[in-house]
Amino acid sequence: MLSRLQFGLTIGFHYIFVPLTLGLIVAVAIMDTLRVTTGRHDWRRAARFWYRFFVLAWLIGMATGYPLRLQLTQQWAGYSEHAREVIHAIMGMEGMIAPAMVSLVLVLASLAHGQPALDRAITRWLLAAVMLLQGACIVTLNAWMQHPVGTEVGGAGGLQIVSLREIFLSPTALAKVTHTLSAGLLTGAMFIAAVSSGYLLRRQHRDIARISLSLALPMAAIALGAVIWSGHESARVVMQVQPMKFAAMEAHWERDAGPSSLTLLAWPDSALQANQFAVTVPKLMSWLATHSDESPAGVRDLLDSAEGRITQALRSPGGEGEGWRQLHERTAATRSDWNTLSPEARVHATALASVPSVPTLFASFRVMVGSAFLLAVVLGWAMVFRRQVQEGSEQRPLRLLLLVLPLPWLATFAGWTVAEVGRQPWVIYEQLATASAARLQPAPSAVAELLIYFAAYGLLAMLFIAVGGAILRAGPRRRLWSSTWQLRLRSLFGNRLQRRTAAAARASAWNGRPTPARPGRPVASRRHRSADRSPNRS
Repeated sequence: MLSRLQFGLTIGFHYIFVPLTLGLIVAVAIMDTLRVTTGRHDWRRAARFWYRFFVLAWLIGMATGYPLRLQLTQQWAGYSEHAREVIHAIMGMEGMIAPAMVSLVLVLASLAHGQPALDRAITRWLLAAVMLLQGACIVTLNAWMQHPVGTEVGGAGGLQIVSLREIFLSPTALAKVTHTLSAGLLTGAMFIAAVSSGYLLRRQHRDIARISLSLALPMAAIALGAVIWSGHESARVVMQVQPMKFAAMEAHWERDAGPSSLTLLAWPDSALQANQFAVTVPKLMSWLATHSDESPAGVRDLLDSAEGRITQALRSPGGEGEGWRQLHERTAATRSDWNTLSPEARVHATALASVPSVPTLFASFRVMVGSAFLLAVVLGWAMVFRRQVQEGSEQRPLRLLLLVLPLPWLATFAGWTVAEVGRQPWVIYEQLATASAARLQPAPSAVAELLIYFAAYGLLAMLFIAVGGAILRAGPRRRLWSSTWQLRLRSLFGNRLQRRTAAAARASAWNGRPTPARPGRPVASRRHRSADRSPNRS
């Protein structure tokens, strides 16, 4: 439990910054491209301003991403060993991409001011492509864990790759990559729209805020459309390859004789395997999920099929079904009344253990969908009054754009909850149980590591807030260094830097270099100063 909590904290904090960086770098690349095509210098100033936020989020994302690799090898050694070949193949591609990404970020951060506009735009797009490709590799690995295709069990018990192409082009991978990357674009666009709205409401930096909003609104609308479409396709894929997850997130307990109703709101009761109350729309779930009048399988139907697979796995200990045997052993270890159960009751108990948390999935899925539709309403309003919104004359959509800023992150975390909780009790779906994938640590060590992560990520969060606030206060018109950090350094070190500069200027005057004149006192040449110091002067 502590290992899962620590990994959840690490990946959750890391994922705060991942979608933001993806969306910001694409937006900045578009701005630099518009600078080339339109010749407007405001696009260059806007790109430079938003790139500051990108660098900040990227640095913290990098710092929080590497502990994930360490945890996979140390705390999830069972998973790392079982899927070593797949992890090395996919993460090896990501590892080859990472140096190019770091190099491009450093080049753009240090040499962007001296680059021609076209070269700068090309470099931005290269960085965006590299980051999107890296994200696609990581999401593909997660999609394979949800639907393990293109592999087979080798002689040593680990998985071997049969077709890397099948791993990358499986329906689950395509749907998840499209859904996740479009959610990142939406997050970055909504961040730009919210900050620009704040500037317009306060009547600050209006020129950059207007031009940024003119890009952010259509970009967010297009990305949201891609999120909704890919999310619908992803749900249909889940119904086919992870039917238990689909039944749980819809609180669908039993196959209906006719078309199934879509449950909008309900109170699922896992013990009774029923909903205490429900608000439904007739026939809508069948139409959305199957595009027909056919009813999807419910939880009870899938329990019957799980019992059959468990029985078959127990009858052939060396054959297929190792994941079900692991789950059977784990259920035996956690049930105090195991010895009193009949073989049929033990199989049924193991099948029940394969059902994820229905209330958690049902609620998370509706939070995700509800957030998307709220964003659609706000963006639709802003797009209808787009000209007035950009001018700042229509303030209600501007205020709403500020208020809904947390929704992309809320929807993202709710979606990942559906994906990860819905996969339980498996790390690799129906092939490796979560309990068999983790390597248990001593409780004091696990608690100490968890507290260290809490403290470190708390400091990183405060750093992000402090530096992000400084960027916001400095605004797009001023250089961040000269307007903020130089003043802080002066207040930190007092006038020491000024005194050293004045002493260096006086020393250089003796070497023939001019020194700045003080108010009310003319600058004397070196010859005149020498004459004044002559001992024979009259």
